[in-house]
Amino acid sequence: MPKVMTIVVEGYVAGGADRVLSQLLPYFKDFKIELLVNIALDTGILLSQPIPANVNIVKYSWTTPSDVSNWAASARSPQMTLVRRTLSVLLRYPLNMLLFLRFLNHFRKYNPDILFVNNGGYPGGQASLMAVAAAVMCGNIRTIHLVHSIASPAQKLFFPLEWVIDRVVERGWCFVAVSEAVAQSLQHIRKLKVNAVTISNGLQVAPAPLPPVCKMPLEFLQVGYLDSVKNQKFTLLALGILAKKGIKTIRITFAGKETEKGYLSSMKELAKQLGVEDQIYFAGFVRDIQSLYLKFDAVLLTSIEEGMPMCVLEAMRAGRAVIATSVGGVPELVEHKQTGFLFSCSQPEELAQIWLQLLEQPALLAKMGENAYNRFIKYFTLDLQAQKYLNLVN
Repeated sequence: MPKVMTIVVEGYVAGGADRVLSQLLPYFKDFKIELLVNIALDTGILLSQPIPANVNIVKYSWTTPSDVSNWAASARSPQMTLVRRTLSVLLRYPLNMLLFLRFLNHFRKYNPDILFVNNGGYPGGQASLMAVAAAVMCGNIRTIHLVHSIASPAQKLFFPLEWVIDRVVERGWCFVAVSEAVAQSLQHIRKLKVNAVTISNGLQVAPAPLPPVCKMPLEFLQVGYLDSVKNQKFTLLALGILAKKGIKTIRITFAGKETEKGYLSSMKELAKQLGVEDQIYFAGFVRDIQSLYLKFDAVLLTSIEEGMPMCVLEAMRAGRAVIATSVGGVPELVEHKQTGFLFSCSQPEELAQIWLQLLEQPALLAKMGENAYNRFIKYFTLDLQAQKYLNLVN
């Protein structure tokens, strides 16, 4: 009899966490897998590849705190927003208790050997936490709690309740972090008493790509949701610094959909104010993202927080240098001045200075791109990642 694995997925926006899980599923071929997916989930990435025959998708429609938060955010007036947000706060922990009981009942019926939770962060999805708590209470389920982003501190208002939840969840069998930075944040920021296993993300190997063209203007690709965490306005500020000096030989393509209401329009307005609107292009969500990297000279990342961004790995696989903020797990991927450049997320002048250097020495991008590809092949392939997970679950 094959072992039974239940995988819980809650996230509401398709992203890197879904990509990681989608790639790992074919490697779990010796398990009978139940994939529990929130019915509200954007499955554009998770189900972008054929699902293996041993995987049964079960969509659940249990109301979660995130559902209520999204409902509160959709209010059209300030007054209604206040009312809905108040309700979302009051309902948060009653809903958690209902989720806990539903998962507990489900696990007792289905009796999985392993629970694999694909959590965007910590605490991340409340359904993810309640699934782990329910598995802990069952007593005979091994839990693998995968965390993709830097942990957040407990909210002071709810500290006693969150403390109790953390104490239960940390009794799970194993935490997995996608980077050392994420692992450290679980202990130092969230104060969890766990020693997380670090398993870096990976990608399928691709043939060595052609080097970038690096003709003027230099073309940069920036991949990610359009929001204040991905911090794309930072890019516009750096462009504005060069524009004031009459330098407009940098072009940026933003690939990703807006997830923060009003962020796209505010970006367009800022670009207009800075006089750089002719240097930027919004591509929206791009399904075939890998082929897009090869059309650009380098890849840009300006996030204020990251776990282990898939877009950086994709850029490395495409043989493209990465110019990125030195946050979270990014320095574990990008070697400064070897495979790209690292800079502070609070200093657009640093990015502008890096661009000036590259405009004077564009050939650096080709050499850095070659180094990035070699580093990817050595440390960040999907086979290396998957083998570590198989060692864990077996």
